[in-house]
Amino acid sequence: MILIFTIQNDFSTSNVIKWLTHYGEKVVRINSDDGLHKLFKIDSKGIFFKNTRSSAIINLLDAKSCWWRRNGISKSLFLHNSDYQELMMNDFDLTSIKKDLISNEAEDLKNFIYHSVYQNTEINLGRPKFNLNKLITMNIAQNCGLKVPDYEIITNTDQIKQNDLSITKAISNGIYKVVNNYSFYSYTELIEYEEDVKVPLFPSLKMDLIKKTMEVRVFFIEGHFFSMAIFSQSSDQTSIDFRKYNHKKPNKVEPYKLPASIEEKITDMFRELRLNCGSVDLILDDQNEFVFLEINPVGQYGMVSDPCNYSLDKKIAKYLINGRITEN
Repeated sequence: MILIFTIQNDFSTSNVIKWLTHYGEKVVRINSDDGLHKLFKIDSKGIFFKNTRSSAIINLLDAKSCWWRRNGISKSLFLHNSDYQELMMNDFDLTSIKKDLISNEAEDLKNFIYHSVYQNTEINLGRPKFNLNKLITMNIAQNCGLKVPDYEIITNTDQIKQNDLSITKAISNGIYKVVNNYSFYSYTELIEYEEDVKVPLFPSLKMDLIKKTMEVRVFFIEGHFFSMAIFSQSSDQTSIDFRKYNHKKPNKVEPYKLPASIEEKITDMFRELRLNCGSVDLILDDQNEFVFLEINPVGQYGMVSDPCNYSLDKKIAKYLINGRITEN
């Protein structure tokens, strides 16, 4: 059995499952946002979840491999015949102390399940750490010999200087949410100076704007690199953040081979982070030096795989089957 922790509308998960099914593998997909699987019991023999549609009982410790695609267990998966959010928000039924207790119990239970599955499973792609701290990761990148942008955490607009060429972005993963068919995203944005404005801020990340030749998105898996050059500076719309796609005139992209010295430093980073896969964002600046931006441990790879013909869905499926990357 191959276990995948993910969410409903992750198309990469669906594509990999198609390959696994093609190869005759049994797959259990646990989405954090559909309530299809609920915790049934935990005992000395395993961690048992129940499929609420088929009533099948699944022992997660039967998995031979696990893809830690996304955070596949939400606190609501522990509750039956109740809606977790309604329960947590109803002050009449639960005091704030009871709410805190339920939340803490569920969090520790989830962490125990993740720990047990990770330790028991022979093949793990990723690990149960779905977010990385950007600031800590940049420090690790520097320690591994990679160049990173100069940055500050500022608390007032008067810390923005007139001649600054700088950008801001979320310290965390930011916002990526769909509500009632409306999509909400946070982007990297250029900071605009305003004279004589002094406004307190929640601690915010301010980074030097780097003059770039191109950007490089890398998907890393078990020491293998699948890289793509993105010529995002060709459009004003994408020059600060290539995710503001110019659909009328898309950025040119092409397969790319990083220098061996940069691949070695990135490999050292993944080793330090104890990760075996993830996506890396780099910039090639106007001095022909690579600048590290961040690592996404979830590993958004579809945008790299398809235009570069890397067939990463198939490679991931084969890794989950046999624990290694194959050419075909």
